[in-house]
Amino acid sequence: MTTQNKSSVIRNVNFYYAKLDKPVSPFGTEIYDLQVRFPKERIEEMSAYGKVRQVEDGNYAINITRKAKNAKGQKTPVRIVDSNKNQIKDLIGNGSFGNIIVYQYDWAVSGRTGRKTVLIAVQVTDLIKYVPETEVDFDILEPVANKEETVSSDF
Repeated sequence: MTTQNKSSVIRNVNFYYAKLDKPVSPFGTEIYDLQVRFPKERIEEMSAYGKVRQVEDGNYAINITRKAKNAKGQKTPVRIVDSNKNQIKDLIGNGSFGNIIVYQYDWAVSGRTGRKTVLIAVQVTDLIKYVPETEVDFDILEPVANKEETVSSDF
C-alpha cells in the first residue's frame, strides 16, 4: 500500500532536547534531532509521524530527525523561525512551544518497508532560551586516609 508523499504542519507541541544548531551523529550519520512532546489525547494523531513513547513528565513524545547532508553532500539545515517567520539564532531550550513542518515518504529496502518523517522547519511561538551551564565544576577535595590497613581480597 503506497501512501502519497506529503508535507504537514504539526501544531501546538513542546520541544525538548533540540539538536538543531549543529548536527549530532549518535549512529554514525550526522542528523538534526528534535523531541516533540504532547498530551495523551494526541497519541493517535502523532503516531502517524513516529514511534510514540511516554516520557518522565507524564506526556508522550516522538523524535523527528533530518539528515545533516543530502545525497550530494550538501548541508541541509532545519529552518527555525519565530511567530513572525523571522529567523531565530538562539538555542531552543526544553519546554519551548510551537509548530513544526515535516515531510513524509514511503521507503522500501531489501524487502523491508516503512514510512519516514523528516523535519523540515520549526516555528517557535514561545521560546525558552537554552543557556549552557558553564559554572558547574567539581569541588576540590581533601585526600581521605584509608583507615583499613588490610588489602581486600575480593578481586
